[in-house]
Amino acid sequence: MRMRRWTWAALVSASAMMMPLGAGAVEFTCWNPGGADLVAGAAEYWTPERIANAIPDGEMLQTPPTAWSRSDREDGLVGDAERAPIGEAPYKYGGKLVYTRGGHDYSASAQFVADANIVIGAAHSLWKGGLAASNIRFYQGYSNGGGTLYHMDRAAVLLRWTEIADNPPSLASSQFDYSVMRTTAASAVGKYELAIDGAHVDDDVTITGYPGRLEGGNYMYRETARITVQAGTAYDARPHPMYGGGASGGAWFVTADNVHKAVSVVSNGAPDHVYGPSFTQDTADLIAIVKNGCP
Repeated sequence: MRMRRWTWAALVSASAMMMPLGAGAVEFTCWNPGGADLVAGAAEYWTPERIANAIPDGEMLQTPPTAWSRSDREDGLVGDAERAPIGEAPYKYGGKLVYTRGGHDYSASAQFVADANIVIGAAHSLWKGGLAASNIRFYQGYSNGGGTLYHMDRAAVLLRWTEIADNPPSLASSQFDYSVMRTTAASAVGKYELAIDGAHVDDDVTITGYPGRLEGGNYMYRETARITVQAGTAYDARPHPMYGGGASGGAWFVTADNVHKAVSVVSNGAPDHVYGPSFTQDTADLIAIVKNGCP
């Protein structure tokens, strides 16, 4: 496991696929989560039964229900949440993330973003209690089983996240709550574009994920929320009918001119609102670092 400060000069030589890089430095923690060298063992580990029994990971805010809260319906939908058309763009860029942390198996959400070998999820999924996740696997297009399995050989979170990971979930901490992973094979279905500061107050965003409370987390769901607060590099959007765990790491996206741009991921939430980080130049820099193997 590595804790590094990556400088501007190193980043320039590391990757030409990113936008122009700033003059600062990004501090990060990077590790091998059990990638190409453990493919056979990990493939056997994640049986359908083990995936089904994985704990839907999530950070719940202690916020009482308000007028934004859910309303159960006979058709199985909850509030504005509905099954996403997993075979269509951009939903097909996403999938279910499974991993082991602290001796327990968890499930969350993630998606390809910015590069065909880069998957972004939540930091609290991969690093909590001083423990880094292992056995990380991404099932793109997961829908009540199946999907395309992608193995990981690098995973990283911001060093700032590791310093606050055990604090109570909040808008302040959510600005660091994203992880970047590298797959050993390129996406066969495409990817979201990365949007830096890509949404603002009063913008509507579509939020995706695999909420464990809805159909056992077996299907990707989507909801529409409106950003009500932008504080520093974090968003607060309302409502959040997919609350309750499992949707952590799912993309917030906007679409313009038929281009789907990821602006955030699910960090933590309650029935009436959800927090997420606003992607920054640090996000772009960390993607370049992980793409290059965290040398």
